[in-house]
Amino acid sequence: MKLDISAGRLLRTLLCCIAALHALSLGFCLVYHGLGVYAPFPYFGRLVKFFYVDKEDNLPTWYSSGVLLLAALLLWQVASRAKASGARFARHWRILSFVFALLSIDEYAQIHEIGATVAVVHLGQASYLSWLVLAAPFVLVLAVSYTRFLLALPGRVRLFVLVGAALFLSGAAGMEVVGAFSGRENIGFTPGWASMRYVLSASFEELLEMTGATLFVYAIAHHLQQHQRPGSAAAPAQAARETAPAVPAGTGR
Repeated sequence: MKLDISAGRLLRTLLCCIAALHALSLGFCLVYHGLGVYAPFPYFGRLVKFFYVDKEDNLPTWYSSGVLLLAALLLWQVASRAKASGARFARHWRILSFVFALLSIDEYAQIHEIGATVAVVHLGQASYLSWLVLAAPFVLVLAVSYTRFLLALPGRVRLFVLVGAALFLSGAAGMEVVGAFSGRENIGFTPGWASMRYVLSASFEELLEMTGATLFVYAIAHHLQQHQRPGSAAAPAQAARETAPAVPAGTGR
């Protein structure tokens, strides 16, 4: 896979797509859920669902799944190059590729909803948050095991990876909890603020997740292109540092 668009232009394009999707989602939801105008023209309800960022199997879901899949493909390319050159952390890149591929599948198929049916926490209609409790140990183990990997990344790449991860997790976990107590049960039944309160909460959750994934894609694309750019003064030194074979234990350095 060859990325023929610059990392900066890719970032701007994806951010514009996010802005357009949320503008459409909020616009339709304001009319439907906020004002209670359910059928100004035929199939209006279907349009609302097609653009609503908190619905499944629609345009925002396909977009989010596609961005996560793009991240997986870029990570696979980095892993392949690292393995071919004998670089450190090739396995880390490969595992991250698998993780993002699974996230892409989950975004489309909503596999984590299975975990929502396990009553780990008992919070009434917010008990679906049980999936967060089940997922937390895996996230913690991944974060701890990738500490050295993150420290070895170039500063700019590391910054965008960490910011992207923070935004994504803030949306997937933090705002998910907020949304659970923001009148989720009222949406579609009670026009006005009772419904729009949850719409805004869910929209902000999806905004954080989409933006986080986009920043991560930018970080990996930038990392790839920095090492592909001919004549770059920083690339050879960074490449030499990252591609240096790991020192066997006990040999010193």
